[in-house]
Amino acid sequence: MTGTTDDYLHEAEIYDVLWADLNSFDLPFLLSMAAEFGGPLLEIGCGTGRVLLPCMEHVDRAVGVDRSPSMLEQGRANLSASGVPEERVRLVEADLRSFDLGERFNLVLAGGQTMFHLETDDDWLAALATIRDHLQPGGRFVAGVPVFQEADFRDYHKKQLFVDEIRHPRTGLRIALWDYSTFDFEKQSITRRRVSEVLDEQGLVIERRHDIRKNIYRFPPEMRKLLEQAGFRIEAEYGDYDRGPYTEESEDFVWVATVEGRKEDQPC
Repeated sequence: MTGTTDDYLHEAEIYDVLWADLNSFDLPFLLSMAAEFGGPLLEIGCGTGRVLLPCMEHVDRAVGVDRSPSMLEQGRANLSASGVPEERVRLVEADLRSFDLGERFNLVLAGGQTMFHLETDDDWLAALATIRDHLQPGGRFVAGVPVFQEADFRDYHKKQLFVDEIRHPRTGLRIALWDYSTFDFEKQSITRRRVSEVLDEQGLVIERRHDIRKNIYRFPPEMRKLLEQAGFRIEAEYGDYDRGPYTEESEDFVWVATVEGRKEDQPC
């Protein structure tokens, strides 16, 4: 997580169309967390509000934090169109490792691959400390990340794969997306090079964009250790968003954590 480049500059407007399938993948579980624990709610890596805005059915007030200005701009547009009163939601541009919102929350959510944007152990510990400091006594930190298996490396390493063809929600133009991913096994990194081709009605390319995004993946034992180091206790962990048990074959690692020994003290 270095630099100030907006990694989602070319994706923000099409994000909700491109990743619409996620709404049936993780959203029901995250909504159930909001219903179970209530607010106030903080989502880190809130992006366009894909998770945050539906959660407003279950909480009175929420704050979303993201470092991408373009994703937050789309999030504010989605908020305006959602019918949710804007005074109930605050969207903040900030670094996940060091923000200070001046309040605490009963529930913190981190969906998608938010945690994999953190590159080093120090980044993880800084972000976890920031999350910890924003939790109310008894509050929960709920997050999920994919678990990469050997087959993933074999299937995706150095192969160009067609991702999807979608319609731009504003212009109506077709966009074809291709990914070329490489894995660095020693550094546990994934570098994804995406080519987006904007097509006219005849299928001719009228614009081509290139974006590079790097994520550092972690394995569950590493994440458990980092959470423990940061003062969290895992209350529950799952191997999918249907609350199935975590096993070595699981494709996801989902946890519900609380702060160990948190005592009532002054607001952050």
